[in-house]
Amino acid sequence: MLYNSNTISGLISELEGYHRTITTERENAQTAATQLINQAWQSGDDGGASAAFHQKHNKLIEDLDGLLLTLSKGITHVNDAVTKAKSTDTKVAGDFTW
Repeated sequence: MLYNSNTISGLISELEGYHRTITTERENAQTAATQLINQAWQSGDDGGASAAFHQKHNKLIEDLDGLLLTLSKGITHVNDAVTKAKSTDTKVAGDFTW
């Protein structure tokens, strides 16, 4: 594959944008969950709904953290491949790995 710095820079920017967006949404979900659980706790007996919600929320956060880790690795691998391509003959073979 012929090395194209604009395409690679675009890919890196896109991955970083996804990472920022997902990080923001993760933080928003955490804030909303904390507020919701606090309200449920203050209102008294919720029949176990807050515990069920908390369990599902924790799974969501775990999944988002996994996605963020995968995106971080992808960004690192793309940057590493670009560095390798620049240091060789500007051709990238199978260097893009996840």
